[in-house]
Amino acid sequence: MVSEESGEAKESLHHRSERHAIYVIIDAVFGLSLGLGAFSLTELPISRSQDLFAAIGFFGFSYFVIFMSWMVIRRHFEDGYTVYGSVNMILFLTGFFVAIMPIPIRIILMQSIEPSSSEVFEAAFKLYSFCLCDVTLTMGILSFAFAKQSWKVAPWKDLVHLLDEGVGAFAMGLVFLISAFMPFETLIKDVLDPDILSFLPSMFANFPSNIGFWFLGGFAIALPAAIITRIILWLKRPEKQQAIS
Repeated sequence: MVSEESGEAKESLHHRSERHAIYVIIDAVFGLSLGLGAFSLTELPISRSQDLFAAIGFFGFSYFVIFMSWMVIRRHFEDGYTVYGSVNMILFLTGFFVAIMPIPIRIILMQSIEPSSSEVFEAAFKLYSFCLCDVTLTMGILSFAFAKQSWKVAPWKDLVHLLDEGVGAFAMGLVFLISAFMPFETLIKDVLDPDILSFLPSMFANFPSNIGFWFLGGFAIALPAAIITRIILWLKRPEKQQAIS
């Protein structure tokens, strides 16, 4: 990580003011998105406990992605991690997708409990996939940017953390992006065995099977990519240590 004095020397007063303004707005957007997403659960016409826990679980998945993305993205606003240029536009776009995420969450849950329009349901799921894609790709892009900026001065363990986390997040973003273009006609109830389906909340039965691709992609693509990145960096560690010395 670059020193605070070095970061301040590179950054003008205008840039510091702009970065602070973006920080305040994006911070508020993430907080409001989580709050509005949770509040939308109170409007669901839930009549069974299974559906209640399924709705909370679906929101919990969104909460995890938003929370983890903010933990990564907020590094951009630290004095030691000063990145300019197109990164600001990426943050603006990410803030937009995070801000509108409660909308598809509410529609998906409503349509899963009381289906009324397959067209609206598909549109909401595509929008939700794009939202997840944007925040995870941003996690990856900023991790790469911070690693490149700090390559010669950061502690090795920080670089390993930035890069394996960034590769995993970027790969997961591609999984979400691909899922947005997959057909939505096939539902979970169409691909799961009825005996297995009987153990799941009825709400899940009406979810598109694309969700399975998310978890499959996470375990088969994103996680291995992060592990391979960590192994490669571990093998290169002596070279990095020699360069620093």
